[in-house]
Amino acid sequence: MAKASQTLHFNKPVEDAFGFSALVHANGLIHLAGIISIDDQAQVLHPNDMALQIDRIYDIMEITLGKCGANLSHVVSEVMYTTDMAKLMEHAGVRAKRYANVAFPATTAVQISALAFPGALLEVQAMAQLEGVEWSSDVPPVNSPV
Repeated sequence: MAKASQTLHFNKPVEDAFGFSALVHANGLIHLAGIISIDDQAQVLHPNDMALQIDRIYDIMEITLGKCGANLSHVVSEVMYTTDMAKLMEHAGVRAKRYANVAFPATTAVQISALAFPGALLEVQAMAQLEGVEWSSDVPPVNSPV
């Protein structure tokens, strides 16, 4: 079970309403909850637009990782849940640009019938590894391009 001291939030009111933490840190591993292209009021941004949803998801991921001194170079695995695999493959380059300067993580993509928010096409769950550093709230955030 995660301890409160191991959690960080991207949008605490939304996370509290749905009962999850955006990030849990345990033994050098950063576990990110599934990320969907939503705004601060839990409204889907860019409904049915895969390319813009991918960008928003990775904006959120970078901000969330930055809260504990990590960035996309620390991501070691992802699971991508999509309602439209063809659209995901069509716009794979949008995601690839986010990893242009770092190694791609191990990734699995799965097509599902629906996500929790109508209009959402993609949810990405990720795990990151801090390199030989135990995280603490004293670690300064990494600058994020968003």
